[in-house]
Amino acid sequence: MHMKEITDTQQTALFKAIKKILRPLVSLLLRQGITYTAVIDLLKTTYVEVADQEFTIKGKKQTDSRISVLTGVHRKEVKRIREEAPSELDVKERKASLSAQLMATWLGDPDYMDEHGNPKPLPRNSEGNERSFDTMVRCVTRDVHPRSILDDWLHKGVIKLDCQGLVILQESGYVPEADFEEKLFFAGKNIGDHLSVVTHNLAGESVPMFDRAVYYTDLSEQSVQKLEAFAKEGSLNLLTEVNQMASRLQQQDQAQGSHQYGMHFGSYFYRDEPLSDDDSSEKGPKQ
Repeated sequence: MHMKEITDTQQTALFKAIKKILRPLVSLLLRQGITYTAVIDLLKTTYVEVADQEFTIKGKKQTDSRISVLTGVHRKEVKRIREEAPSELDVKERKASLSAQLMATWLGDPDYMDEHGNPKPLPRNSEGNERSFDTMVRCVTRDVHPRSILDDWLHKGVIKLDCQGLVILQESGYVPEADFEEKLFFAGKNIGDHLSVVTHNLAGESVPMFDRAVYYTDLSEQSVQKLEAFAKEGSLNLLTEVNQMASRLQQQDQAQGSHQYGMHFGSYFYRDEPLSDDDSSEKGPKQ
């Protein structure tokens, strides 16, 4: 990836955008008691890692000196960071990732859906070729026992058992209500990938990725509630359709041996606070 020179005006606009991005992040950090000094090392490490992985020159070995010039981080610190072992997913993160894969299977694999495209009630285990909760877990991982997932999801209310002992899905997507670490795992993935789309589009070097939003001001609380309910229902329907299509295509691509790409599609709805006088310049529809 090559460096791109920007004008002073563009840099000013970039810094304004970065500040808007950082404000909710700093709010999160302060709420969790994390100070500025605690984040510096993390920012330094991330600068070095990104420069090391993404800003290479074809045919040339990436060096500590070049990374130091690119990032402004001292060469000794660059060397130390590059020699550290990369961090791996912890237990909570692995569990969140596994739960998301299982939910995608139950909501996207035709073997686990009824004729209307809804997730089937599943027997806990089965004999022969019958689909069950156990077979669904086994098709995703062999490292975790299905009973562990079952107990965890029952505890969180993601699933329930009916009078016949069938496993019923309670949620249309995996949302870890009480587990802070799992919430952070998904937050990092969702926000990180969205920022990657923004970075790609701002670079202007290839076809832009899809990134659109609608925002209005001058609305009543009741109107916002109506819009939120409408957006939530429509988004869940679309996410379900995308998930089912992705599942079909994944099985097809895996069978053909052409499965080296990935994708990420999401949706959100943000409720703003009541307007102040400073917000008057932002009134009206935006897309």
